[in-house]
Amino acid sequence: MKQGVNGITKILFGAVFVAAGVLLIILGINRLVKMNAGKYVETQAKITKIETTLVSDEDGSHEEHEITVEYQVDGKKFVSCLSENPREFYEGMELTVLYDVDKPTTVVLPGKASSFIMMALGFVGVIGGLMVIIKKQ
Repeated sequence: MKQGVNGITKILFGAVFVAAGVLLIILGINRLVKMNAGKYVETQAKITKIETTLVSDEDGSHEEHEITVEYQVDGKKFVSCLSENPREFYEGMELTVLYDVDKPTTVVLPGKASSFIMMALGFVGVIGGLMVIIKKQ
């Protein structure tokens, strides 16, 4: 009985990795398509706040960063957050961001590298999840 439960757990664990991987791939492709279709528009933003939080879990502790930026779109002020490593950023810094024309509160830093990284991590998740499922059998 324990062997059956253990096998089901492995399959579920693998399925979660596959699903997360597929989601990352879709999000990465969606972001690239929007960038190439002009759905992300460049604007100037100012960093108004940088918060660092220490998060603890079963793997230990790590820092999570939230950078608050303020920018204008068609004369209207928006405030949004970036999840970036703040080492190169500081409060009051002016920087270029890309906002989603359909949802101006969504901002990202310019560059397609993060989309490719997102898709690469997705592929790793899919492959890892499939390996766990296949190895179970």
